[in-house]
Order: sequence, then structure tokens, then C-alpha cells
Amino acid sequence: NNQSDRSTAPQNTYDIKSEYGRSALDRNQILTLDAIYELPFLKNQPGVVGRVLGGWVLSGIGSLNSGLPFTATLSNGIDPGGLGILGSSAAGPRPDQVADPNSGDHTFLHWFNTAAFTAIPSGVVRPGNAHRGTINGPGFQRWDLAVFKNFKVTEGSTFQFRAETTNTFNHTNFDSISTSATSGLFGQVTAVRGPRIMDLGLKFNF
Repeated sequence: NNQSDRSTAPQNTYDIKSEYGRSALDRNQILTLDAIYELPFLKNQPGVVGRVLGGWVLSGIGSLNSGLPFTATLSNGIDPGGLGILGSSAAGPRPDQVADPNSGDHTFLHWFNTAAFTAIPSGVVRPGNAHRGTINGPGFQRWDLAVFKNFKVTEGSTFQFRAETTNTFNHTNFDSISTSATSGLFGQVTAVRGPRIMDLGLKFNF
């Protein structure tokens, strides 16, 4: 009934059951694939042909995760339940939820269905009924690939040339989204994860 161990507080201390929701670290699906393959021919690298065509190694890691949960909030200056959620309070007020927020089109400008949340009706004295973690955040997909070339020097030593890429296909992974119903950015993606990075390296093993 708390999404973290110390940085948040319940919206309504008289109704702890309404705080029940997914952990802030909850990902429903996580898939990680990894492989390394040494090309089987010319392993001993005989002659010039062996030095050029032998000693190649391919490797890769694929990571595919579903999104983290997000919670719709109101400004801390809005306290329709009269609970004292003002200023820098650790408790965050929530709006009413009237529909499934995850029926949105999942685009950069409109990640979730913002119409699923509404303000508490005027004249009604109670906190919002939206639960924590009802918004499914953006998932994550990244493929890291590498090619190694080992140059045999002696029986027990080699030079290794490495060409590595992180996020090889430069896939855009959305990161955080605006969940404040009182913000003009409500429902928009506010940050993305890293782009493709390429590295070259040379290593001597002995």
C-alpha cells in the first residue's frame, strides 16, 4: 500500500485500502536474450588467410520489458477532501478515474487516455477515487550487438579488436510521462532513453 519505502505518504490516512496498487518497480513482462558465437572455421588462424578470416566472434543482448506503473495526480494545492495535502506534503492527491487510461493511442504527445481522469465534482468533499499505478508506462526494447576479431600472437596471447553498439537499431524508448492532471503536459512523454552508441576498442590478452 505504498509505492516506495519512505518518499511517499497515503492520500487518505483514514482509507489505507485505497492505496493498494502496483509496486513502482513492477514490470509484468521481462525478456532478456543473449548469445555469443565464435565462427567455427580457421580457429588456429593458419597463414595469412587464417589471420584474416579466423578468430571472429559475434555476440548480442536483447532486452524487452513492459512498462512501469504511473499514477495520476493533482497539484498539492488542490485538497478536495480537506486532508491537509498542501505545499510540500509527501502525500499526493489523486483525481477521479472514470475509464481505462490505457486505451490511449500511446504516442509521444498522448501516451494514455487523459479523459479517463476528471476533477472531483465541485461541492463534493472527498479525495479522488483513482488508485495508484493504474497507468501502464512505456515499455522498453533494446538490442546490443558486437563483433570481435581475435588476432593470435603466440600460444597464449591475442590482440582483440572490438566493435560494439548499444541500442543498435536506434529504437526510441520513451521513459517518463507527465501524470499531473493539472499540468498542460498531462499525458505527454517528457523524456526518452539513450540513442545508439558505438564503441571501438583494442585489447591485449596474455
